[in-house]
Amino acid sequence: LLLHGFGVGTFHYDAQLRELADDDTCVWALDYCGQGSSWPTASSADDDAVAGFQYGADTWRDQIEHFVETIVGAPDALYVAGNSLGGYLALYLAATRPDLVRGLFLLNATPFWGFNPNDPNDGSLLGKLAPWRGALPTPRWIKAPLRAYWDSFRSVENVRGLLGLVYGKAGRERLDDELVANIVAPTDNPHALDAFCSVVWSPKSALGFDEMLAAVDEETKRGRMCVAMLYGRDDPWVVPLWGQRLKRAVRAADYYELSETGHCPAHESPGTVNDITRRYLRWHSGEGDKPVVSADGFGSLIDGRARNPFEKLDEWRFARADA
Repeated sequence: LLLHGFGVGTFHYDAQLRELADDDTCVWALDYCGQGSSWPTASSADDDAVAGFQYGADTWRDQIEHFVETIVGAPDALYVAGNSLGGYLALYLAATRPDLVRGLFLLNATPFWGFNPNDPNDGSLLGKLAPWRGALPTPRWIKAPLRAYWDSFRSVENVRGLLGLVYGKAGRERLDDELVANIVAPTDNPHALDAFCSVVWSPKSALGFDEMLAAVDEETKRGRMCVAMLYGRDDPWVVPLWGQRLKRAVRAADYYELSETGHCPAHESPGTVNDITRRYLRWHSGEGDKPVVSADGFGSLIDGRARNPFEKLDEWRFARADA
């Protein structure tokens, strides 16, 4: 099951949907509510039919769980792969429903989502002052000032520029007009601005990222789940330090680093990702050896140790806290 990052959709996994499916493997993907092609059927976000709905991490986790149970229907052999926000949601599902997940493939998983506290009564200043928690309909005083910014944010030029910042050298040729058009198209939906506002203001997930990692770590220790990390080395957002932190939290995770690859490994370096994923699945099913290097040489299994001074300081702080 392939889970996409924020602002894209299943089209970001075109190479995986096309190349990983075979006689033994069924490959699924879905668009989260409010992204890609997944939208309410109500005529507008002010319709009573969507009143109270939130576009947030808990909603998307529930949607994925429902999709697995009602559509996929194979929890005994389900591997979940997620990029960026998709990695966050894959961990969330695995931590809360380990019975559904046999293994995880995490691709530059974002380690945080949302700023509004999940519990508005947690005593925090933000919890007391937050004027809205993302439940539709969107207050006009929030929607009106964002409308002008929205058109600039979703423009072809801005989308192309943002992609150029996070794609590595290997993926530049895949940053084409079709990709940009696929990202921009959903923003024309009449619910799009309301979804964007709701995403920004919806609360954090009920389970924190570190709690998700701890739960998944327990599953790996008991031999009930495997974790493979396929991380683009040149990601300016989820830099290698975050991958190293995840590896320290889930010690049994296998960390593959992809050179010349940025934030979106599956789309930037599909050959590398597909090769490691296919061989890793076979190994975990008892066939062949665990991959160490991808066929094209761009992906390598590493120990996840710190390399630069900032990473070494972070590693030292972790060791001190863990002592």
